[in-house]
Amino acid sequence: MKFRCPSCGFIADYLPPTHRCPTCDKFSHEWLSYDWESFALMKRRHVGYNLLIIGAVLINFLVMITSKSTDVRQWLFNLLFIPAMISLFYCRQQLKRKSEYEGHSGRATRPWFIGGWGL
Repeated sequence: MKFRCPSCGFIADYLPPTHRCPTCDKFSHEWLSYDWESFALMKRRHVGYNLLIIGAVLINFLVMITSKSTDVRQWLFNLLFIPAMISLFYCRQQLKRKSEYEGHSGRATRPWFIGGWGL
């Protein structure tokens, strides 16, 4: 995996142990992972998770309508549809922009429902 300096854009084969860029000599904990294949794999996995959540919400909505449910928890479960759709479209946009990829941070690896919001 390659890493990119956030200050000058230098691409290194490994993360310097001191987190200091050899070209601009600036220290940073914000080094970006520069690996499109792993990033795209994670985003495709996030798309799958989002589709699974959207499918579960739609099934839940159908069951609620047919059974005329008044359970508040079922209605609140349907609110998961909103962040799942936002994340789905955002992930698909990122996958289409390979030419604009400049690296990703560690928080982009977690899906939104784990707390990373995947953004």
